[in-house]
Amino acid sequence: MILVIGATGYIGRYFCTEMSKRGVDILALGRSEAVQRFFNDNGVPFQYFDLSDERSFEQLPKDDIEAIIDLSACLAELETPVSRFFEINTVGVYNTLEYARKNGIKKVVIASTHKLYNDINKDIISETDGISFTGDHSPYIISKIAAENFAEWYNKDFNMNAVVLRFTGVHGYGEILGHLYADGSYKKSTFEIFFEKALKAETIEVWGNQSVKRDHIYIKDVVDALYKAAVSGEKKGIYNIASGVGYSQYDEALALAEVFGPEGKKSDVVLRPEKQGLSRGYVYNVKKAEKELGWTPKYTNLKYMLEDYRREWESKKYHNYHYIKEGEGPASL
Repeated sequence: MILVIGATGYIGRYFCTEMSKRGVDILALGRSEAVQRFFNDNGVPFQYFDLSDERSFEQLPKDDIEAIIDLSACLAELETPVSRFFEINTVGVYNTLEYARKNGIKKVVIASTHKLYNDINKDIISETDGISFTGDHSPYIISKIAAENFAEWYNKDFNMNAVVLRFTGVHGYGEILGHLYADGSYKKSTFEIFFEKALKAETIEVWGNQSVKRDHIYIKDVVDALYKAAVSGEKKGIYNIASGVGYSQYDEALALAEVFGPEGKKSDVVLRPEKQGLSRGYVYNVKKAEKELGWTPKYTNLKYMLEDYRREWESKKYHNYHYIKEGEGPASL
């Protein structure tokens, strides 16, 4: 059995549903009653679990556990109290690792972030290129660095096989890409703005220098990476999980216009280089994950990815009602 902590988030819902379809024995763990209904509807076993409550760990099954996947996260929102980052992102991971150690579970997979590379300015970034203690939302970054250090310590001192996956930005239907504020208001991401204009065949303006390219990964490649990590035997350590390919916002706008435009119509895409756009790009080297985990991203072509995204969007299976009610929020949900 694979235990999935933080299963009620976007990646968790997608992963657990796909594993259930493949016949993998899993148990989804989380607090959201709304997402519990989603799991019930999709035949996924679910158990209430509060990462900050030690009693929740006591109630977990202890026999025949092949791996634990920890997807829990306190995200980098500006209004989040600093203590919350460490309670969830650091102490929560420590609690997971300690539970695994006490119960003889060698394999733990921990979700981390590419934001640890905020200060690295290279064309292609590898796991050996160092990490950042600064940049946007530094308490979030520091809390994730500490969690990674705990994983490395458990591997060294307790001979565990913990795997840390540094995910780049994830694309996929049902994900919140913008900023959801504590008061319930929502600021759309650039991708969502482009998406909504493409649906209506409205003109899309792209700002800034389009030599800046960013590496994003599709949710289905994330699901495969998590599973490969969970069954990777004695493999351990830190891995970049990305597409390995960078696209500019102009590339994204053109592809969105082509894939999501209404029949017979398509958005015009207009460049506005004089306006402030993205200041920094990033592309990640994923050869270590390919070699050691046997994982290869399949959705590296932007149009191919968006065509699958459209099929998911039309099905509305992964609607993110954990955060946003039906009919509210960004159109891409």
